[in-house]
Amino acid sequence: MSTSGAALNFDSSMPRAYSDSWREAYGQTADTPRFSSYQSPDGNPVRFVFDSISLGGGQNVDTAEYPYGFWSNTQLGEKAHTVKLKGHLIGENYIKERSEIIAALQVATDDDSPATLDLPLWGRFKVVVQTWNVDEDKSGTGSCDLSIDFVRAGYSDTQRSEAATGNLTDVNVGGAVSNLKKAAVSAFASAVEKSKDISMLAQGFSKISEKLAAIVGRVQGAARIMNDMTNKINGITNLIAQGIRSPKELAQAFISACFGIVAGIMEIKNAAAETASYFMDGDNDDESSGAQNEGTVSEQFTRRNERNAMMNFLTAANYTLNEEAVTEQQLNTKTAMENLYKTAAFGAASQLLSRLDSDTETYGSQSGLWKLLEKLEGAISKEDSAVFAAVEECRIACAEALLSQNYDKELTRNIRKEMPLLALSLYLGCDAERIRTLNSVSDSFLIKGDIVYV
Repeated sequence: MSTSGAALNFDSSMPRAYSDSWREAYGQTADTPRFSSYQSPDGNPVRFVFDSISLGGGQNVDTAEYPYGFWSNTQLGEKAHTVKLKGHLIGENYIKERSEIIAALQVATDDDSPATLDLPLWGRFKVVVQTWNVDEDKSGTGSCDLSIDFVRAGYSDTQRSEAATGNLTDVNVGGAVSNLKKAAVSAFASAVEKSKDISMLAQGFSKISEKLAAIVGRVQGAARIMNDMTNKINGITNLIAQGIRSPKELAQAFISACFGIVAGIMEIKNAAAETASYFMDGDNDDESSGAQNEGTVSEQFTRRNERNAMMNFLTAANYTLNEEAVTEQQLNTKTAMENLYKTAAFGAASQLLSRLDSDTETYGSQSGLWKLLEKLEGAISKEDSAVFAAVEECRIACAEALLSQNYDKELTRNIRKEMPLLALSLYLGCDAERIRTLNSVSDSFLIKGDIVYV
């Protein structure tokens, strides 16, 4: 069985045996029978006579018990395979062979440096040694019994780290957010269907719809785009007004509205950039000057759109519905809706953060926003394995997007005597335009005091 994920590709299936015929597997049809052997990492195979094997496995099941005598079981994955092996050594040189196999078993093993077990009926597979025993009896002169406990080699921390690092360049924020949307809706529907309160469901979605409407209220853009965002939010309240109380349908409408805001903000930004680019292509000095102002104004309000929305989403870490939950069903419904909002806000904030222009941001500002994103991630309940994986994938993708951009670290220098901007720019090695942006000065000023630069 193969388990796959963004940073995981592990196959737990057993190896093929040497033959489907036990006689052929043991080598009874050949001149030389096939022995069993144990090979330590970077060592040579040490042979022994196989007596018996006990292979253990199973499934990790999370069983939750509820009042009034019912329970639920959630599949979490496969347990590690254990191998309990018994064999013996016999013959004139068994003392030498006993010393060799003990020396091999004493070599440390782990997932990165596993040993190899070779059994006629099972084939070859990687193992990690847990315990071993050598038993001798004076009546069994010239022989000893072996008892060894193994666990099958797994997917090591090193492999998982390398896989995650290798996948950073492959995972994009859009794809990660798409997975997050599906996981959030599915987890909400599963959690609420078990124990839901219809009244709390309607009131809660009305309240979180108001949060989205407040975010849209701070956005500036074309009427068509603003109407699209508002209509998606109204879609939630329309479902409630129609008496629809399906948790999945309501959650899907909410997710659509939430990420509709992000899409609208990006559309406004792109439209402003295209307009500025069109006017800046002119050769006329007056036109170029006007375009410069046009571009600056467009940049300012699109930056405000992104920042206002992103800060609203990032504050979801402390969000709670101000509805009183009396019954268990009400509390369960309220908690699930709060987590849905936080999960969606995390995805939306990740998208907006990864798309901020590096030319208008600094190391300090990005560092502060990243800390808020981590705080929001910590506030999300990730008991659902799909939500856990999707949030992790989203954070990794956002981190990679930020690392690929060139954000400068802010520095401060105290200028004791007044200095012209151009001379200061050459002295600090920082572009004059960036100094003006960071310190709110103009070319006509002589600059003095604490100056922030990058």
